[in-house]
Amino acid sequence: MSLTIPEDKKKLIEKEIKALTEKLVVVSQFEEKVTKIDDFCKNLKEFDVSLKSIDDWMMGATKELDDIKNFCDKMAPEDRVARTMDLQEDISAKFEIIKSNTERELALLPQGDKVPSDAQEFKDELSRISKYVTDLLAKTKAECDKYSEDVKFWAEYRTGIKEFTPWLVKAESASTEGLSKPSNLDEASALAEKVHGFEKACLGHLKVLEAADSAAKKMTTHKEADDEVAALKERYLKVKNVADQWTSKVDTLVKEWQLLDNTVSDLNSWVAKDKTTEGENQFSLEKMESTLGELKNIFKQKEKLVDGL
Repeated sequence: MSLTIPEDKKKLIEKEIKALTEKLVVVSQFEEKVTKIDDFCKNLKEFDVSLKSIDDWMMGATKELDDIKNFCDKMAPEDRVARTMDLQEDISAKFEIIKSNTERELALLPQGDKVPSDAQEFKDELSRISKYVTDLLAKTKAECDKYSEDVKFWAEYRTGIKEFTPWLVKAESASTEGLSKPSNLDEASALAEKVHGFEKACLGHLKVLEAADSAAKKMTTHKEADDEVAALKERYLKVKNVADQWTSKVDTLVKEWQLLDNTVSDLNSWVAKDKTTEGENQFSLEKMESTLGELKNIFKQKEKLVDGL
C-alpha cells in the first residue's frame, strides 16, 4: 500500500504501520514465552516418562535378582556370576539415566525450602527411584561377589569329584571280581598286601571325597553337590565294606597258614632231635599223635578259609 498510494496518503500509512509494528512486539514476546512454556512441558513430560520407565524396569530387575537367588541351585556358579554381572551392567546403565534426570530436575524444578507440592512430587519420586536402584545395585554386587567365590569352591569340588569317580568305578569293578585262592603262604602274604593296599586306597580316596564335599558346602547353594556326594558315598561304602571283609578274611588266613607252617617246622625240628646225653629218646608217640591232630585241624581251617575267599 505504501508503494501504490498517493504521496499525501503515505505519511498516514507509515504512522499506522509504526503503531502496528509496536504492537507486534507483544506477539513476539508472547511467542517467546509460549516457546519456553512448551519446552518446559516437553522436558517435564520426558522427565516423567523416564521416571516411570525406570520404575517399571525396577520391578523386572528385582525379579531377575530374586530368580537368581531362589533358583541358583539349578544353575552352575559360572551362570550365576554371568547373570548377576549382566544385571549389574543393566543397573549401571540406568544409573546414567538417573544421573541425567537429576541434572534435568535441577534445571526444570524450583529449588530451595518452599517448593510447590506438584514439583515436590517429582523430586520425591526421583529420590525414591535413585535410592531403590542404589540398593538394588548393592544387593546385586553382593550376590555376584558370593557367586564369584562359588566359582572357586565349585572348581575345587569338581577337581575332587573328577579324581574320586574314576577310582570308584575301577574299585567297584575290582570288588566284584573276588580274590584269587593262594596255594602257599607266600601267595597268601602277597594277597594280604594287595587287599591292604586296596583298603588303604579306599581310605585315601574317602579323604578326597570329603575334601570335595567340604569345598561344596562353602558355596552359596550346594544342593546339587550334596546329592552327588551322597550318591557317591553310598557307592563307596559298598566298596569299603568289601575291602573290610577281604582284609579280615585274608588276615585270618595268613595267621592260620603261619601257624600251620610254624607247627610243621616245630614238628620236623622235634622229630630230628638226637637222643639226649643221658641216652633218653625224646620221641613220644603221644606227642606225635597230638601234634598231627593239631596239624590236621589247622590244615582243615586253612582250607576252609581259602574256600571262603
